[in-house]
Amino acid sequence: MSAADRQRTCAACGGPFAPEERTGLETVIDGEVRYVAVHTRHSTYPPLRDTEAALRLANTTTAA
Repeated sequence: MSAADRQRTCAACGGPFAPEERTGLETVIDGEVRYVAVHTRHSTYPPLRDTEAALRLANTTTAA
C-alpha cells in the first residue's frame, strides 16, 4: 500500500488525492523517520529564504 493510499490527503495542503495520481514523498523526522505523501510541486518544507524574499518583493511591487 502506498503512502498516498494510506493518507488519502496531501500532507502539505490537505487536499484529497485523485485515484492513480502520482505523488511526491517527503521525509519527516519526529523521533522516527516517516514518509508522507504530497501533491506534485507541494512541500511540507518551508520555502527557501531567497525564494520567499523574491516572492514578497514581487507582491509588494505589484500591489503598489
